Amino acid sequence: MRHLVLMSLTEDEVMPHAKPLSKPRVLLVDDDPSVRRLAALHLSDLFDVRLALNGTEGLGRALQDAPDVIVLDKVLPDMKGIDVVASLSKDPRTSDIPVVFLSALSATAEKVEGLEHGAVDYITKPVEPRELAARLAVFARIRARQEKLRLEAATDPVTELPDRKTFESRLSQEIARSSRSGSPVSTMIVDIDGFEEIKLRPGGRAGDELLREMGSTLRTALRTSDSVYRYGEDEFAAMLPDTELATAYLAAERCREQIGNIIVADMPTSVSIGVAEASAGRSARELIGRAEIALGHAKESGGGGSWRADDPRRHGLNPVALSEELTTREWDLLTHISHRRTEAEIARLMGISRGTVRSHKARIRRKLHISPDVRLADFVSMTFKHLTYRLPPTPESDSR
Repeated sequence: MRHLVLMSLTEDEVMPHAKPLSKPRVLLVDDDPSVRRLAALHLSDLFDVRLALNGTEGLGRALQDAPDVIVLDKVLPDMKGIDVVASLSKDPRTSDIPVVFLSALSATAEKVEGLEHGAVDYITKPVEPRELAARLAVFARIRARQEKLRLEAATDPVTELPDRKTFESRLSQEIARSSRSGSPVSTMIVDIDGFEEIKLRPGGRAGDELLREMGSTLRTALRTSDSVYRYGEDEFAAMLPDTELATAYLAAERCREQIGNIIVADMPTSVSIGVAEASAGRSARELIGRAEIALGHAKESGGGGSWRADDPRRHGLNPVALSEELTTREWDLLTHISHRRTEAEIARLMGISRGTVRSHKARIRRKLHISPDVRLADFVSMTFKHLTYRLPPTPESDSR
């Protein structure tokens, strides 16, 4: 039996005064292939239709796809539709998505049960496509208005960016999507160095003006798929979907450099940035914690730099601190290590024994607090761009 009647349907008939910039997303959860096929056929012109054939898949798709409306069969192969609604309502990421029951069960008791358990509407099969589309459009518009009001309430009035709570909520959603798709997601936390002093500088920009420029610069420096948030008084956060840690670190450095062009009282603005990538099975709170720890290392190192959560150094060290810790001979050794030379080559070029080379390496490790399980060559490779101004030139004797 056909549950949906084939009919043409124009957008103006369903939403006569509103043509959205993007289609509302509808998730249809139904085990009947003909229903799913016909629904996709008749709704796809107006909606971004996603399909699931049972309750378990529907719950996963709801988290991954963040639909505007869910159309749900009341009887599914693996669970009852009302149990799906209960699970959706318990999760803050899906609790406000309107659910419409679409079922062949037409008894009044079935309808009442569905509505009492949280559905916003109950439509019986067979359904006329024009009516179904019109009802879904109404709920999509209501949800869009609610989302707009929620975002306005959660927007920082100074920077017009979403607030910290919104960041944490959206990051949780993105991590859930990432865990299902296998795509990476990273985050960064940006802190303005010396913000309290900046606010007190005479003749400089007011703190609010600096914060507004910071927000604007971050949005410009990042991709359109990334999102920026006001995280604290002098802190911002960014979420970078489909981004591995190495790429996120490069993005952080790009942000830091562009922010340096903001001049306050004749001085460039300096920021510290902590960067972290989500790990399998870890929550948004844990990801944020790792980014905050990385930010702490960046601040401890003197500020004005980005710090990866997987940095092998145990303590924050900036180039000035490094210069004070190492001797000229040790800097010479770092030069050779940066060129991936062997101990035998280094010993010959520096005119010392291989045992002395190993002794120098051990002292460098102690001075720079390098973990024993990190190769010195990898450490130098990671930090080399910060050391280039201090490293002496390659010895002429290297030309062979």
